[in-house]
Amino acid sequence: MRSLGAVMGEVREMNCVGAADATTAGKLRRDLQRWLSDVIDESAEVTDIVLSVNEALANCVEHAYRTHDRVGQIRMQASYDPSVRQLRICVSDRGTWRPPVSRPRTDAMASRGITLMHALAERCTINVCPEGTTVCMDYAPRAGTDTSDG
Repeated sequence: MRSLGAVMGEVREMNCVGAADATTAGKLRRDLQRWLSDVIDESAEVTDIVLSVNEALANCVEHAYRTHDRVGQIRMQASYDPSVRQLRICVSDRGTWRPPVSRPRTDAMASRGITLMHALAERCTINVCPEGTTVCMDYAPRAGTDTSDG
């Protein structure tokens, strides 16, 4: 079974852009899942990665363009570098950031997406600027997985 570190060779990349809507987010999620299946075989890792990226996609669809007159764009970029055994996935928009609303954990409306992204990725950064927001998540092989060269 391959883990994130098992596929050796050149850097693999994926770049997608589309309307920041639910249909596009679903397509990007499915495209990412197929792409990841070519990079890694560990289905638990693929599932967790897709789940965390879906949170970033959903946040963009729900929040980034809420003050705009029309739907903006969402971009997803992924790269896997086998030489350093690192996967990076970034979701970006050209919309407006909405700071998370603090709610008690018992509140059913409490948002947990950002917390989930931080929990599932080795590292999650959120860069907010006037030109938009970029969420980048880095993933490395899980402890105990085979990271041999083949």
